[in-house]
Amino acid sequence: MLRSTGIAICLTACFAGSSHGITITLDYSYDASNFFGSGNPAGAAAGAKAKASLEAAAGYLSGILQDSFDSIATPPPFYSSSTGPQFTWQWESFFPNPATGATVSLQDPIIPANEYIVYAGGRSLPDTKLGIGGPGGYYPPSAGGSYYPSDKSEIDAITNAFFDSLATRGEPAGEFTRWGGAITFDTDVSANWHYDHSTPVVTGKNDFYSVAIHELTHALGFGTSDEWNALVSGSTFFGAAAYAANGNSYPAVNGGHWNYSTQSTVYGTSTPQEAAMDPNLTTGSRKLFTALDAAGLADIGWEVQAPVVVLDGDFDGDNDVDGADFLLWQRSGASAADLAKWEANLGMHLAAPIAASVPEPGAVVQAFLAALLCAGSIRRPRR
Repeated sequence: MLRSTGIAICLTACFAGSSHGITITLDYSYDASNFFGSGNPAGAAAGAKAKASLEAAAGYLSGILQDSFDSIATPPPFYSSSTGPQFTWQWESFFPNPATGATVSLQDPIIPANEYIVYAGGRSLPDTKLGIGGPGGYYPPSAGGSYYPSDKSEIDAITNAFFDSLATRGEPAGEFTRWGGAITFDTDVSANWHYDHSTPVVTGKNDFYSVAIHELTHALGFGTSDEWNALVSGSTFFGAAAYAANGNSYPAVNGGHWNYSTQSTVYGTSTPQEAAMDPNLTTGSRKLFTALDAAGLADIGWEVQAPVVVLDGDFDGDNDVDGADFLLWQRSGASAADLAKWEANLGMHLAAPIAASVPEPGAVVQAFLAALLCAGSIRRPRR
């Protein structure tokens, strides 16, 4: 029997402004089949909805990631004099082509500060996989050439700064960082996608938005990085933030995921839901990002902060929808649409703090918040 994890409560997420934060930049350069456009098997309109859902998922995660990443740019050649020796640097990124799975290498790409680039596309995936995602990698950078001895200290400083930008992007050692990653989605008709993130999931369909959130989180290193693996022993994840978010109990894992049917709450609320980062998805349901999922990111080094969640129909802002809100609606002369929101959520409440940060191991998250490629995936439910 399939489980039902539908969300009945109507929530609006708002992101507070901050002086920094990561933007997940989606790049469709390798969407060779135009899955996110007219090449989608269900037609151009479906492709546009798939793209909108992926952009919405990337926007959500960008809103909760509060890190500050340095840019990555190959230094210009160093000349010891106008006619003297030359010293150069280079680096090369790699990732699986979303359309084929073959490795793509890019010479000296420029990664802007605070951007995390994710290449997206689609192809036929084996078995029951709906999507695959993981961080990209890079080959060991190189530096070489000739220089005058008097220039050695300057060249060493440039080299160290460049290599550090690749390895850490200015973050403390031991925290996950990367230039970005890649994700791909199943293009087979059997995937039976529900592409529109703005409408309830149709019975029997697989929700594209849920899979997008899942695979993007894998691209951020969840279940796919050395930092994650360092916290796993046997079938248990020993992250401090996950321990706290899981009711003071270390969560069980299954590969690069939480164990099947792991329960949590929608991030920033007290609404119960199965974790977005367990291995499977129930047809006809939508999974939102949960507190435990956010804790997993915090444990591998990300700074995360929950969005401020507004309960639609809560006109007096006391985190519940009741008769007092109806009286306020009557007196304010608000619209019929607002009344409909009140009716839909009557009796609902947000009991938990709605803007609490997830702590990193050993520290409280700030108020506003080369390796081989690994990949995680989500599968269709077993019937």
